[in-house]
Amino acid sequence: MARYLPFAGKNSIVEMNVAIQFALQFDQKIGDSIEAIKAEFAGEFPKFEPLQMVSINLGPQQFMMPGTSSTPTLSGFNLTKPRADGSAVRVLRAMSNVLSVHFLEYTSWQETKPQAIGYITRCLEKLAVLDRSPATSILLRYIDRFTLDGAPKDANAGILFRPDTKFVPARILDRGNQWHSNSGWFEPLPGGTLTLNQLSVSSGMIETVGGVIVDHNSVYNLPNPCKSTEELIRGDVNQLSLEAILDLQHKSNAGVLKNLLQQEMLEMIGLKE
Repeated sequence: MARYLPFAGKNSIVEMNVAIQFALQFDQKIGDSIEAIKAEFAGEFPKFEPLQMVSINLGPQQFMMPGTSSTPTLSGFNLTKPRADGSAVRVLRAMSNVLSVHFLEYTSWQETKPQAIGYITRCLEKLAVLDRSPATSILLRYIDRFTLDGAPKDANAGILFRPDTKFVPARILDRGNQWHSNSGWFEPLPGGTLTLNQLSVSSGMIETVGGVIVDHNSVYNLPNPCKSTEELIRGDVNQLSLEAILDLQHKSNAGVLKNLLQQEMLEMIGLKE
């Protein structure tokens, strides 16, 4: 009989990332901080890649307008901790208007959360970006993978998901190994703040085996944009700390999985109460 197994043995997490979204896109001033960023994280993220932005004017004009340029400008970076085979195990990225930390080998929330907060704090102190572009949102994303142990023809979402789950439609529970479901909703968190939840659940062939991917993204819009690292990390009388917000988002993600998965799988990944 076919069954599903958690991707990473004791947990099913392929990737977890924490991100800060800013009011404005990163500009060329970020280039002034690049050397300080590289030096700060050289021991933990030895691979550095600059990210460049190019502005292109499309239209009938024949001459460059004052103040415009098609020359690439440094506007972000990727810092990577690679595995022996060169693939990434951890990434610190600044791109567009988002600073994010990606963990591709997840151990536990107790271990990963302080690491993520530490990377973000140190990076913000070097970038000095909050004075010109305040932080507006906190994002926490989990990507879970469940691998089919059996033939693809025997795949059945009903093996993995509760029959009464509210997060996927009942009609997919007996639709074999190819289907997808997308949903989104707002969930109130303490302080009256509404958090946007985006959930994508899909089934299909992953490389050579069948599997199910659960991708849950939580977006917490800050009641008041943060203009300093201290305000963002520690909070104040009107706003929760970054750690407190992430704890609430993490709890919300666990709630999604508890409503979605069968008890046997919840026990395998340590979520059964």
